[in-house]
Amino acid sequence: MFRLSKFLFIHCFCWFFVALAGFSAPALASDAPKPPPEEKKPNYAKEEGAIGRSGTVYKRILKDARGEPEPLPKEEPKPAESKKEAKDAHGKADEHAPKKEEAHDDGHGAPAKEEKKKDAKKDDGHGGGHGAPKKEEPTVSTLYDPAVIKLDGNNRPLTPVVQKNSHADYFLCHKTVPKKYQEIILNEMNTFADRMNLPRAQDLPCMVKITKPQTKFPGAVFIEFYVDEKSAASCIRLNNCISTRLVMLYPKDKKAKTVQEIYRSYVLTDERKYKRSSFCVSPEGQLLGEKNCYVALHPDWLFN
Repeated sequence: MFRLSKFLFIHCFCWFFVALAGFSAPALASDAPKPPPEEKKPNYAKEEGAIGRSGTVYKRILKDARGEPEPLPKEEPKPAESKKEAKDAHGKADEHAPKKEEAHDDGHGAPAKEEKKKDAKKDDGHGGGHGAPKKEEPTVSTLYDPAVIKLDGNNRPLTPVVQKNSHADYFLCHKTVPKKYQEIILNEMNTFADRMNLPRAQDLPCMVKITKPQTKFPGAVFIEFYVDEKSAASCIRLNNCISTRLVMLYPKDKKAKTVQEIYRSYVLTDERKYKRSSFCVSPEGQLLGEKNCYVALHPDWLFN
C-alpha cells in the first residue's frame, strides 16, 4: 500500500513538471507566421506630378497635419514680498540701516560742508551765463581792401578750397571777389587779348588762385579766367595753362600793416601762337605799361 501511494506521488510530480515546461516552450517552425505590420502610406499631393526618365510619376509628399498646440493655463502672478520694515516693533531704528549725516552749522548759519560746484562754464560775456562757446570771428586781411577781394588774416579766402595742384590752391570767386570788380578785370583782360589778337576769356569760371610756399611767388593772390572749359581743366588740375588769362593783385607795399592800393598785373599767353605779354594797370584803371607791376612801381630797378 505504501509502495502504491509512493508511485502515484512520483507519477503526479513528473506530470506537473511536464505541464510547467509546456508554458515556456519556444515557438516552433510549424507555428503559423504572424502578419507583418502595416506600412504607413505617404500622403501624396493631389497634382499631376513630374514624369521621370523611366516613366515614374513623382509627386510631393505632404506633411501630416498636426493639431494646434493647446494653450497653457496662465499662472497668476505671485504676490510681491512685503518690504522689511526699517524699524523694529518698538519704533527703534534698525541697527543695520545707514545713518544720515547731519549738517553742522559753522557759526554763520550755513552748513560747514561745501556744496557741489555749479556749472563750471564761464559767462559768455553777454550776461547769459549759458556757457555756450562763442564763435571767434575770422580775422580780416590788413593788406587787401575787402572792396577788391575778401581775405582773412593770412591773406587767404574765407571759402573752402575747391581744387588744388602742386603749384596752387583754387577757390571760387563767388563770395570772395565782388561782381563789379570781376567785370572790371574781365573787360581789361579781353581788351589786351584783342590787342594781341588772342581768344577772349569767358566770364565763368572765375577762380582765385593762392600760390604755395615753394613756388616763385609764394602766397601771391591771382584772379584767373579761361578761354574755354578744356583750358580751365588743364590749368586748375594740371597747372598746364596753354592759354593763360590771369591777373596778380599787387599791393603797392607788401610789407605794410594797413590796407594798400591794389595794382593789377596781367599776364596773357598763347603757346600755340608763341605769344606772351604783361600789363600793369593802376587802381584807377590807368595803363602803366606793358610790363609787370613790380617793374612799373620800381622804375629805378637795375634792369628796368
